Amino acid sequence: MSAFGSSTRDVAEDPHFVRIAAVLTGLGALGVIATSACYAIAGPQAALPGGAVAVETARAASMQAAGWMRAASLFGMPSDVLFTVGGLMLAATRRGAGAGVAIAGWLALAIAGVLFTIVDSMVGFVLPPMAALVNGEAAYVGVRALFDVLFAIGAWTVGAGALAIAWSAHWPEYRSRTALWLVRASGVIGVVANSAYLLGLPGARLIGPGVALGAVALLTLAIAVFRSSRGVAPSGARQAAA
Repeated sequence: MSAFGSSTRDVAEDPHFVRIAAVLTGLGALGVIATSACYAIAGPQAALPGGAVAVETARAASMQAAGWMRAASLFGMPSDVLFTVGGLMLAATRRGAGAGVAIAGWLALAIAGVLFTIVDSMVGFVLPPMAALVNGEAAYVGVRALFDVLFAIGAWTVGAGALAIAWSAHWPEYRSRTALWLVRASGVIGVVANSAYLLGLPGARLIGPGVALGAVALLTLAIAVFRSSRGVAPSGARQAAA
């Protein structure tokens, strides 16, 4: 076996590595819950895909909710980064039957974290100034369209990733059936709601709640991963015992 393969195997078996990954993922998910609350207070017209039909209504809402939108950015951006790193680390721990699908799922969630870093930067630092521009309707429409589609594909990616990591129930963290079914439910809502929105069908109303549910589900899962890792001896300790 190559040195790279051996190193990767040790990472997968190292409970300290798994705990760090779980903590980063959990902190990221907790931050997304706070971010979702800020989005909810700002309102769908100001800050969610499909929230406003009329451009002037959306611009007025974005200006009025600028404070909460800035708070969403400040909570969201660091949380997205933490979640991305945690997701990449957890992808590296998947081994055995079903690992391919699980790795793909965690990588998808990490990609979603990158997408939402952009989305959350736009919500507080780009949309309100654009909304406040004199004669800035065209600029706001363009930026808002980009924001909406990035939000939707990011949320779709979260849903798809959630379904992939919960595809197999044999992982130790899924001894908690609550975590398993929360992740699966959030995945279904995320994929269905955002697919519908992107196809021009009804579904936008479920996008925000779907993201919030996904964050709760992934926080629950991160806690379950952390707890399950406590019963695993470090590979070095096992080798010494042998």
